[in-house]
Amino acid sequence: MPLPLRRGAAPLVVTGDSVEQLTDPAPAALRQRLVDAVAALDGVRTGPSYVCVRGTCAFHLAPVLAHGPAEAFLAGSEFGHVHPPYDGSVHLMLPGRWARWAVAAGWGVTVVPHGSLLLYGPRDDEETAVVELLLTQAYSYARGGACPLPP
Repeated sequence: MPLPLRRGAAPLVVTGDSVEQLTDPAPAALRQRLVDAVAALDGVRTGPSYVCVRGTCAFHLAPVLAHGPAEAFLAGSEFGHVHPPYDGSVHLMLPGRWARWAVAAGWGVTVVPHGSLLLYGPRDDEETAVVELLLTQAYSYARGGACPLPP
């Protein structure tokens, strides 16, 4: 299924050296749902981020499964992370076509490092499902798997 357009105005974000969402944070329960979903994927370990503030939950892929290109990782084995509860946005790496599609549908913005995206924190169950789908694609990219666009 194609990504739906994100409803409403985009939250205020910082996209410089520090990347964060300043307004409209994700509810804690939805943030936790994202963490739980990605942590359940094969070979994923959660832990501190190599590139973000304290309280961020990073997703690290086991080296034996990390067959994706260097561009699939924010740093080391980290392919994405969920910012602290006061923020709730997601920073990840996606293949170019997925990244362009997510931005065009209003789900986030491109940020540093080059090729990464800041996805806005989800506000409801439907948005959580879309962000979870994008995190799953980041995981597949990090594993070296194909990330075809849905029809």
